[in-house]
Amino acid sequence: MRAYIIRRLLLLPLIVFLVSILTFSLVRILPGDAAVARLGAQAGACQECLDRARQELGLDKSYPEQYGKWFKGAIRGDFGLSNATTREIGPELKKRALVTLQLGTISILFTILIGVPIGVLSAVKSGRPLDYGLRLFSILGLSVPNFWLATLVVYLPVYWWTWNPAKQFKTIGEDPLSHFGLLLLPALVLAISASAYVARITRSAMLEALTSDHVRTARAKGLAEGTVILSHVFRNSLIPLLTVVGLQTGFILGGSIIIEDIFGIPGMGQMAGRAVFDRDYQTLQAVTVITTLTFVVMTLAVDIAYAWVDPRIRY
Repeated sequence: MRAYIIRRLLLLPLIVFLVSILTFSLVRILPGDAAVARLGAQAGACQECLDRARQELGLDKSYPEQYGKWFKGAIRGDFGLSNATTREIGPELKKRALVTLQLGTISILFTILIGVPIGVLSAVKSGRPLDYGLRLFSILGLSVPNFWLATLVVYLPVYWWTWNPAKQFKTIGEDPLSHFGLLLLPALVLAISASAYVARITRSAMLEALTSDHVRTARAKGLAEGTVILSHVFRNSLIPLLTVVGLQTGFILGGSIIIEDIFGIPGMGQMAGRAVFDRDYQTLQAVTVITTLTFVVMTLAVDIAYAWVDPRIRY
């Protein structure tokens, strides 16, 4: 196990390097120019201003030179200055990453608390009315886009009760109760589709385990049904469940781009969305690298958890 973890950690810099090159290339394919985005209406009227802005942003240099300068700073934790605001990206990214991490953690908790019980009940009551109702929830959860659901959650309370759930955001230092209270609704919106997917995977895995020989043996020994379900069925369904929860972490991080903007949450998702709009190459590259690191570390944690759940697994 230790050798496997070391190998995975040694591959981490290579993965981040390849992702950074890909991101660097793709953001520059986007139509528009960071210098034009910064100058606005002045860009078309003052060519000298445009040239000066391009020089300040380093866009007058070749692509290899631009990437080399950015990469040297990034490996030291210095992501440079934002093309749009001219402020340092590192401190702002640190604050926003903490908010996104909190949102993602709450969303994953909601995903597990909603999806796993629904999947277990649906499998145990397979073919009964309760099973059909829970499967309907799964289908609806997978079918409804989270950005549409988030829009309804923000708009309908305002329309019906003149209450706006997307209130002014407060940091954890200013008001911890209000801070986490404002994260609950967007986290729940992100968790709806993820929990629906977790429920379907849990149901499928448990139905397969319910028909296995060791479950029939456990029942033949006279074990209580609850013990059979929890110890012999659910535990043997944890491997696919861990896999899907780990994958949903990546989807939640990606989905937070729109959700954070709708609810006015100053996280990495909102930062990335504005960076695309402003052609802020430096910021977008920094957010992508941090997101990649988070996702790779999460998948490594899931792989390690496999061996903990099933001692037969060896790497």
